Amino acid sequence: MMLNPVQSLSLETILIFSRDKMQQLLNLLQKEAMILEKNNIDELQSITEEKIILTEQIEKNEQQRIHFLTEKSLNATEPAQWLSNNKLITTWREIKELSEQAQKQNQVNGQVIYGNRRRLKTQLEILSNSAPSVELTYSASGENISQHDSNTLARA
Repeated sequence: MMLNPVQSLSLETILIFSRDKMQQLLNLLQKEAMILEKNNIDELQSITEEKIILTEQIEKNEQQRIHFLTEKSLNATEPAQWLSNNKLITTWREIKELSEQAQKQNQVNGQVIYGNRRRLKTQLEILSNSAPSVELTYSASGENISQHDSNTLARA
């Protein structure tokens, strides 16, 4: 009889794996930030592939945790039910902290990417606009607004 791989894992093992993968993800996001700073597109592709693999592993591990706890008739969303010792509590806290840090870093990286796209779009618009009637204005949030035959006074 073959054992279900989830049944052979302990909650501690599942949480340690999750913590380690979250740390790897945070490190990868920090590396991505440095690559974005250098504007190295080639390295960005490999980082993206690594992020996809890591997030899939984290998701699979989360499903293992949920399944493990469900098998024990515990609610996976109620840590007080299953954080039974200091080691589990500490590991869970580390997972939560790493997750928050990774989310913040991912948000910062996303803003950098968005800013880079916006600058590139502006540069392309400036270079491609040959007709004098096509001018750029900016919204209150700093977004470029392409104006055709506009009578506005704000021109860029």
